[in-house]
Amino acid sequence: MALFWPTFTWLAERFDAHDSFYSHGWLIPFASAWLIWQRRVQWEACPRAASYRGLALLAPSLLIHLVATRLDLHFASGFAMLGAIWGLVWTCWGWRMLWTLRFPMLFLLFMVPLPGVLLISISFKMKMMAATLATHALHLMQIPAERAGSTINVPGVSVVVDDTCSGLRSLISLIALSVFWTSCMPAASRQWQKLAIVAASIPIALAANMVRILALVLLAAIYGSHAAEGYLHYGSGIVVFVVALAILAWMTRWIQQWSRPSLGLNQ
Repeated sequence: MALFWPTFTWLAERFDAHDSFYSHGWLIPFASAWLIWQRRVQWEACPRAASYRGLALLAPSLLIHLVATRLDLHFASGFAMLGAIWGLVWTCWGWRMLWTLRFPMLFLLFMVPLPGVLLISISFKMKMMAATLATHALHLMQIPAERAGSTINVPGVSVVVDDTCSGLRSLISLIALSVFWTSCMPAASRQWQKLAIVAASIPIALAANMVRILALVLLAAIYGSHAAEGYLHYGSGIVVFVVALAILAWMTRWIQQWSRPSLGLNQ
């Protein structure tokens, strides 16, 4: 625990940062713990046998952490921490225990932020795409609009699509939630159904964000730029995310009804 304290501190800072794409990170360990508890029948029946082979994962993970900490590569230290956890489970309780808990253990990956350079690059491309699509949508609505970079200009007002409006935060959160969601699907659900739901979360998140930007631009055009700022700007993100969740829930139900799986929860 003490060895990874700098990593915990960095994770907490990233989760709480105003511009964080990983504000959901606090929930991931609790979700993973719940998934482990749901599988208690399997891991209680799993034979426990310490294995030195687990050191093949534990030792390199600790080494990577030490090097990453020295070089301030926090994201690498975060992934090394997960590797150390997996290696520790393998070493103390054996490979079969690690395999039994593979899903909740791998789910922890959603709590480690990707490198900042990569996130900024993806966010930039996403906000440019969102601004372009929103501009085209305005044209279809017969509203004159021009895009200059990530700024959308409509008569009387300009709206800047910044990084917080890129949709990356909601995309990452919705993917993580969809993965968690699939673990709660009926036991008879097929793998392709789960993959389809996770894959569907991507266009749902992107479309929902574009609708949000379009709505903010329309509000700014009608009531002034202040209408697209402050609490309305923040609140619109929450509303759109809830709508995206509702669409994902509907799609899950549709897939289940279409393929008619038998009932029963994953354990």
